[in-house]
Amino acid sequence: MVRSTGPRTFMVVPAPAVTQLSPASSAEASTSGSSEDSAEIVVTGSHIRGAPSISPVTSITREDARQSGQTDLGQIIRDLPQNFAGGQNPTISASGQGGFTNVSGSSALNLRGLGPDASLTLINGHRVAFDAISQGIDISAIPLAAIERIDVVADGASALYGSDAVAGVANITLRRDIDSIITSARLGAATDGGAVTRQYNIVAGSSWRSGGFMLAADYQDSSEITARQRSYTGNVAPDATLIPAQDQISLVTAGRQAITDAISFEFDGHYMHRSTSRCLIAVVASSCYAQGSVVESKADSWSVSPALKIELPSGWNARLSGTYSKSDTDVVTRVFTAGNETYRALPKYSNELKSVELSAEGSLFSLPGGEARLAVGVGYRSNKLTIDSRAVVGGVERTTEALTESRDVAFGYGELSLPLVAPTNDISFVNKLHIIGALRYEDHHDINRVTTPKLGLVYSPYEGIEFKGSWGKSFKVPNLYQTGQLTNAQLVPSSRYNPLPPTNLPVLYLFGGNPDLAPERATTWTASVQLTPAFLDGFKAEIGYFNIRYRNRVAAPVASSGRAFQPVYSEFIQLDPGSSDVLSAIDGITGVFTNLTTGAFNPDAVSAIFRNYLQNIAVQNLEGVDFSVSYRRDLGEYGQLSLKGSASYLDSTREIAPGLPLVDQAGIIFTPPHWRGRLGASWQGDNVVLSATATYVGTTEDNRLSPTVKVGSFTTLDAVATIRSAPNSGLFSNVEWQVGVQNLFNAKPEKIRATYAAEVQADSTNHSLYGRVINLTLTKKW
Repeated sequence: MVRSTGPRTFMVVPAPAVTQLSPASSAEASTSGSSEDSAEIVVTGSHIRGAPSISPVTSITREDARQSGQTDLGQIIRDLPQNFAGGQNPTISASGQGGFTNVSGSSALNLRGLGPDASLTLINGHRVAFDAISQGIDISAIPLAAIERIDVVADGASALYGSDAVAGVANITLRRDIDSIITSARLGAATDGGAVTRQYNIVAGSSWRSGGFMLAADYQDSSEITARQRSYTGNVAPDATLIPAQDQISLVTAGRQAITDAISFEFDGHYMHRSTSRCLIAVVASSCYAQGSVVESKADSWSVSPALKIELPSGWNARLSGTYSKSDTDVVTRVFTAGNETYRALPKYSNELKSVELSAEGSLFSLPGGEARLAVGVGYRSNKLTIDSRAVVGGVERTTEALTESRDVAFGYGELSLPLVAPTNDISFVNKLHIIGALRYEDHHDINRVTTPKLGLVYSPYEGIEFKGSWGKSFKVPNLYQTGQLTNAQLVPSSRYNPLPPTNLPVLYLFGGNPDLAPERATTWTASVQLTPAFLDGFKAEIGYFNIRYRNRVAAPVASSGRAFQPVYSEFIQLDPGSSDVLSAIDGITGVFTNLTTGAFNPDAVSAIFRNYLQNIAVQNLEGVDFSVSYRRDLGEYGQLSLKGSASYLDSTREIAPGLPLVDQAGIIFTPPHWRGRLGASWQGDNVVLSATATYVGTTEDNRLSPTVKVGSFTTLDAVATIRSAPNSGLFSNVEWQVGVQNLFNAKPEKIRATYAAEVQADSTNHSLYGRVINLTLTKKW
């Protein structure tokens, strides 16, 4: 049977008769209120119940993650071959390598390396507030203990979900209908020092004939990792932070209640508080409080999402849902010089989301392959960003940036599923033929109207082999910081440019946001084949090709402003401007004008105006191949053996401005490698589970200095052993002990060249700085 779990995700649920837990299922896994909850099969990427997925789907259950040694959602997405750890990622070193920084310690999806703002994350099918200024979603706000699974579709999905789903979409499905209390405690630490972690959580719930609820609470704290604790940190000061200390509390709830036979109420919500601290040291032989800075952040986020579901005549159903969500981040950065605090930065970021959606889905008419089904919906969403940034210098506090930007969008969508042929039709060489089409319209109050289509085909010539193909358009509206940030002007000495401007007079440099930015747009298509041969029960393999042409990307035209006078940038340079042009340009800024020269400002003595505002100017082309294979074999009295593997190959190039040479965005240091892969094996006995998982990160090239050199690959092996007590063991019944070792052989990232004195000599966007980590976990079902 089929059950709706949200406005955007449907689950096909097998009959209870075929739903069985293996003898080695964990204490936690055995606590579902009904057998059907423990075996839901996700069909993600469609509004239509029972529709096949037209793109490959990666589905990772809570038990999959636990048995492979992963302890939070951030680890899950960082290990995903299609994901790039750069962007919102707390494991990136404090130096902000590759231009990546993270003010709140959050983790966000970054599929294909296109950025956290080009990958959409949903919770039970709905959006939540963005994090800080990234327009990404903090996936680590939801503890692993509270989820049933996470499903990832690495394919453009704006026709289904709207803006931001350019690289793909992930949906987190929360647990529900739990008839027990489950407690868990974890202690962990890195054997090289640091990352001492304590985690405690409790999940409780109850179910009854007409409803049920789940409530989860999680607390976790971990100590920092410093440069003195790792051998590859080069000249970094010993007390400098590599990975910050964190403290986090999370609460999650979900539930449902039937009001009548045809009307039911559903809800979910979450709250998260996180604090982080780190030390940055500017001088190698110094300390944070002598010649460095101390950065502390506090982040709070929460959401409430109620929904009303109505069963209509003729097999149709309607759903009215809404969400209110907020995310607040406060950062305090104290800068010290010669032992004295000389500067204090106090930025505050607040995001707010409001949304309401009305949708309906049902059968239209019969086709040879089944029922043609239609899903339609309309809705409204509002996002708001507030920035209040202050600085304290010499005991005087002043505002450095004040911004309030909001954007409203009204949308409508439709999706049609046409099953033309089914196996019961008994047609030679056409076992299944299914066509799916979707169309979405969005009207943003300050952005162009956008219409995005998507078409998909599923074709099976005979049982055991299935071909899928999809084509679609996707888009991403510029984030609120890009359109709302201040525009500033600087008078820059001509000597800072290479090549030099035509005269030795200073240059007026203009930079910052742009309220006239248009949506970024992408054309995506995928083709895949899936094999499930009948002669090899339990085997599944899939290979898929993807292609993305992403245009109108927002960027500053000249990435390195010192090269502005190269001929290719001539359209952004106004030579020999008159005084009226100079004064008009300065009058048009929303921020501040700064004179960086040693002389007085003279509008008649300016050699050029250099306009480097954000623009829709870059083009990025991506293509690659995804692989996945799994095999499960029942060994009878000897248990069950499972093998899983996945890999991804990526080519990505970017043209920052017309006429400029293509720049590699894959296979280069601080970008995704061409190859990433993951291979795992597990064995389950009556009360024991043993698993091992290898993760491979391919080589990259370091082209920051001449000559270009290769940065070696990085391979780690994780091992986990789980023992569950026998039933009816008194106090120790339903107890699970787990020992997990991440990076069993303590593989270390290859040293990279330092481009400045205090740079960490490792690519922390691709290679973990943790080293070997040992976790001990105790779980008890009461």
